Amino acid sequence: MKNGLLAAASATLALAAVLTACASGPAPRPAVGAEDAAGEKLYREHCGACHRLRNPAEQTRARWAWAVDHYGPRAHLRDEDRPLVLRYLQARAKDAAPDGAEAR
Repeated sequence: MKNGLLAAASATLALAAVLTACASGPAPRPAVGAEDAAGEKLYREHCGACHRLRNPAEQTRARWAWAVDHYGPRAHLRDEDRPLVLRYLQARAKDAAPDGAEAR
């Protein structure tokens, strides 16, 4: 009985550690300006409704463009809101210019 409880407690702690590791990660850079804040809000509301939010620095600008184009309809992002989300993500992408300017 004692070994069964110990094993169950150990399994529960291991699962909690895995779930915590999956949900955490570096936070994206803070939003700057109203348009950027709107893009971040839309990203969190629409994309975070179905899965954990990805750190924008995990992907390139091109990959974010593909993802917003491909998954935007599934996430119920309106056509006029997709550019806001894309600008927010691309400004923080791993190949974004350091000052947030357009990468070439």
